[in-house]
Amino acid sequence: MTISSDHPPPPLAPLGPDGGPDPTGMESLRNVGICAHIDAGKTTLTERILYQTGMERHIGRVDEGTSVMDWMSEERERGITITAAATRVSWKDVEINLVDTPGHVDFTVEVERSMRVLDGAVLVMDAAAGVEPQTETVWRQVKRQSVPAIGFVNKCERPGADVLACAASVEARLGAKALVIGYPIGGGDTEAPLVGVVDLVHRQAFGVVGPGAMGEEGRIPLPESVVDEVDVLRAELIEALGDLDDALCEVIAEGHEPSGDQIAAALRRLVIRQEVVPLLCGAALSGHGVALLLDGIAAYLPAPIDVPVPPRFVADGGADAPDGPPPEPLALVFKVHSTRTRGERRDVTFVRVYSGTIAAGTRLWNDRSGVTEEVLGVLRIHAADVEHIGVATAGDVVALSGLQATGTGDTLVPEGCKVRLEPPSLPAPVLGYLVEPVRDEERLVLRDALERLAREDPSLRLAEDAASGQWLLEGMGELHLEIALARMSSEFGVTPRSSSYRVALREMVTEPASGSGEIERMVDGVLGRTVVAVRIQPAEGGELGRGLTVSLAGGVDLESSAFRAIRGALMAEAQSGPLAGHPLRGVEIVVTSVELARAGQGGEADQEGDVLATASEQAAVAALREALKVAKGEGLVTVMEPTMTFVVETPDDVSGGVIGDLNSRHAAMDEVISTGTESRRVTGKAPLRALLGYSTALRSLSRGRATFSMQPAGMTPFAGEIGGAASRSK
Repeated sequence: MTISSDHPPPPLAPLGPDGGPDPTGMESLRNVGICAHIDAGKTTLTERILYQTGMERHIGRVDEGTSVMDWMSEERERGITITAAATRVSWKDVEINLVDTPGHVDFTVEVERSMRVLDGAVLVMDAAAGVEPQTETVWRQVKRQSVPAIGFVNKCERPGADVLACAASVEARLGAKALVIGYPIGGGDTEAPLVGVVDLVHRQAFGVVGPGAMGEEGRIPLPESVVDEVDVLRAELIEALGDLDDALCEVIAEGHEPSGDQIAAALRRLVIRQEVVPLLCGAALSGHGVALLLDGIAAYLPAPIDVPVPPRFVADGGADAPDGPPPEPLALVFKVHSTRTRGERRDVTFVRVYSGTIAAGTRLWNDRSGVTEEVLGVLRIHAADVEHIGVATAGDVVALSGLQATGTGDTLVPEGCKVRLEPPSLPAPVLGYLVEPVRDEERLVLRDALERLAREDPSLRLAEDAASGQWLLEGMGELHLEIALARMSSEFGVTPRSSSYRVALREMVTEPASGSGEIERMVDGVLGRTVVAVRIQPAEGGELGRGLTVSLAGGVDLESSAFRAIRGALMAEAQSGPLAGHPLRGVEIVVTSVELARAGQGGEADQEGDVLATASEQAAVAALREALKVAKGEGLVTVMEPTMTFVVETPDDVSGGVIGDLNSRHAAMDEVISTGTESRRVTGKAPLRALLGYSTALRSLSRGRATFSMQPAGMTPFAGEIGGAASRSK
C-alpha cells in the first residue's frame, strides 16, 4: 500500500542529552492509547489507522464483527471493546505502539492500567455529542497518570457535528484548554457532504483520494468556501499559543508570521507540559483526518525520552529509592493474558520497559513473589497475533513469555534488586456472583478458569467458601461479570451454576475502638505469653468505605518480618465484619502494643521461634475480634453500599416515564436538561442495587431509543435490612 499524504514529515525535536539526536532511538517511538466514551469510534479509528499505515489490507468493521482489534469472540458478538488490544504501526519516520482501550465503564480498569505505562493519549469524541460521561472518566484517568493528550473529534460527517462546540465542551466539562487545529470541510449541519479536513497549523487541506471506503488521504486544494473561516481560526490559534508559549510569543512580538513548523513546535512543548489539548477532526469510517491524526501523534505527543522514569521506592520499607540511574533492566507489568497453544494454556505478560534491555534468557527478579524468572521469548503484539523479536529496549511496550509467578502491577528488575515501581491503582468491585460447578468433576476446571480470569483481570476478585463449595466472583458491573461467565464457557469449556447478583457491601467503623488478645504457648518446656493490642478507626484521607490498612503505632518496636505476619493475619480477619460478615473497608487497624515474653524469665522479650510467631498472629486476631465486638456493642459499625452516578439520554416523549421509574428506584436526580431537538439528559445518583437490570427496563420504557451509562460514586450507608435479601441480591 502506498501512503499518499503530501503532508511534510512531522517535526521531531532533537532530544539527546547534548541537544543532538538521541542515540537510543527513543525519539522516534510513541506509546499511545486511544480512549473515549463507548461508541465514539475508537476501534473504527484504530482499524482505519491499521489500513492507513499499511498494517492491514482491508478495513475491519465493528458492526460486521470483522475488526482486527476486537479479536475476542465476546467483543465481536457484542460490538464493544472488552480488553485493551495492542499493536505497532509505522508512520513515516515514527514507530507507534498503539493501544485500543475499552469505553464501557465496567472495563475502566483496562484504561487505568494502560495509561499507567503509556506516554500519550488520543481522546476520541463524537462530533455531535462532545464530552460524554465516560469521556470524563477516562480524562480523569489520563490526568491522574499525567499523560499528555490530543483530541480527535470523530463522526464529522453526521448531522449535528460541531467541532467548535466540542472544543467548548472540553473546556467546560474537562477543565482543559482546547485548541482547534483541524477543521472539517462540509459535513455536520451544512448541506455539503464531508470532503476533507483543514490542517490549521500548516494551512493545508486533505481529503480521501480513491474509490469509496478504500481511498487514502491526500492533499487537496483549500476550498474558497472555507478560506475566511480557516484564516480566522488560524489567527485565533496563533494568538492563543502566543499567550502560552514564550518562544512563539517572541516571534509574534517581532512582527513575524509564525511558520507551520514554529506553531507545531509550540504545540509540542505545551502538550508535553499538559497545558493544552489540540483537537484534530475527521471521520474514521470514511478515513477523513486519519493521516493528520497520525501526523499529530508523531508531532505533538512525547517520545519515551521526554517522559521521566516513574518514581521508584525500596520494596521492603516503601521508602523512596536513592537518586541516580534506574536499575537495568527495569520494567512494569500492566497486563497478563492467558493463551492456549497446542492444547496448553500459557501466560503472556505485557510490560513497559523503562531502562535497559530484555531478551530471551534474561533473568528477572520479582520482589513481590520473591521469584527469579527467566524470559523465554520477547513478543511484539498485534491484537491476537504475536511476532517474536530479538530484544526489547528502553521505552518499548512488549509482551514476555515464560513468566509464571508474575502478575499485574509487579516490577521486574535484576536479581537481588529491591526497587519497585508504583503499580496501577485498582477500583474496588461493586457487584458479585456466587458460582459453583454443575458436577463435582468440574470443580478443578472451574477453579483453574476462575483463577486465570482473576489473574488476567485484577478488577475481578475471587473468594472461596470452603463450607458451601461456592466461589464469590466480584467485578465492576453486570456486563463485566456476564463476560467473565461467557469466557469460562467459550475458552475453558466449563459453564458453572450461578446465583443472582450480590451487591458488594462493606462494613466500616465510625469511631475508634480498642481491643487486646492474649495467647499462651509452651516453648522449649516454658510457658510463653503473647499479648497484642489494636485500635480500629476510620481511615484518614481515603474515600468513605474504601481501603483497609494496618499500621504500627509510634514506639512499637517490631521486626519487619513479625509485622508482616501480624499484618497478614489482621487483613485476613478483616474480610468478615461484625454486623453481617461483609469485608471491612475505610478502616485503619493500628497495632498499639506487642508483648512477646516467656514466663519465669523476667518478662524479657523473645521473638525467636515459629511458636511465638504463630502465637502473635493469633493474639492479633483475638485483639481485632474484641475491638470489633466493642465497636458493634456501642453502635460504631455501619454497612456501606456502592452508589453510582448515572446519565440517561431520553427522547422527550418518554422522559416522564423514565423519570418516574428512576424515582421508584430511589434515585436522587441532579438535573434534567434539554440536549437538543426533542431529547433530554437526566443525571443523578442511586444505589447500585436499585440500578441492577436498569438497562433492560429502560429499553422497554423507551422502545429502545434511550441510552444509559453509570459509574461508581463511592460508598454510602446502606438503607435496607441488614442481612436480608435486599442487601445481597436483586
